[in-house]
Amino acid sequence: MLPNADKKWRFDVKKLNIAFSLLAVLAMVAAWIAVYYTVRNDYVIPSFTDTLREMGAQLASADFWVAFGNTLGRSAGAWLLAFALAAVFAALSALAEPFRRFFAPVVGVLRTVPTMAITLMLLVWTTPRIAPIIVAFLMIFPLTYAQMLAAYGGIDPKLIEMARVYRIPKREQVLRIVLPLMLPQVLAQAGANLSLTLKVMVSAEVLASTFRSVGGLLHEAAAYAQMAQMFAVVILMLLVGGILEFALGFLGRIGDRWTRGRSKEKA
Repeated sequence: MLPNADKKWRFDVKKLNIAFSLLAVLAMVAAWIAVYYTVRNDYVIPSFTDTLREMGAQLASADFWVAFGNTLGRSAGAWLLAFALAAVFAALSALAEPFRRFFAPVVGVLRTVPTMAITLMLLVWTTPRIAPIIVAFLMIFPLTYAQMLAAYGGIDPKLIEMARVYRIPKREQVLRIVLPLMLPQVLAQAGANLSLTLKVMVSAEVLASTFRSVGGLLHEAAAYAQMAQMFAVVILMLLVGGILEFALGFLGRIGDRWTRGRSKEKA
């Protein structure tokens, strides 16, 4: 396929994906409006216009931005901690098979532990501000660890063996072989992981009734049956999650460029 034809094909695919995404959003909005006029009860489902009005009110409210900043800060902290520790433990697992076998049950427990149960236990041991951070970390750490381990497992063993045969220093093996091959895959999943961390954080905050948080706003709205506020905050968080995932998607491209740069240096 010619380069120009390939670029045109990719552009057409992007336009098609955007068109279908817009159609999906319009379909969901139409379903929402249809359900609202079928039920005709604002305490069950709010109207679309009332929700839009409430979204504007939230965006103009200082309390919302304080709550949003607190939740986003906790989410970013839990995500970064999970990413850093997952990198360390994945490296140890890749280098030492006994450690990998030893750590596997720990990861299995973290994957299967119920979020609600661990949140309730943490509320006894910690505070409503700390508990959601630990919950989000415990949820995202095993996922990130598995992704990094899978990225390492996807490296051709012949490349590692060749590096050993030619006695390439460990540092050079990591910088020129391991990281360039792992980085694009790991960074491409970073946005989705941060978006998931935000979702888990909000859920934990709702259960913990965390003060001045997005989860706290949702808990308060539910207590007073303010459905328009609940829908507005949820939609805003969906938009934020999508923006974060889209923005961090560029990290994958940076990883690809870094990999190509390393390949050129090696050549």
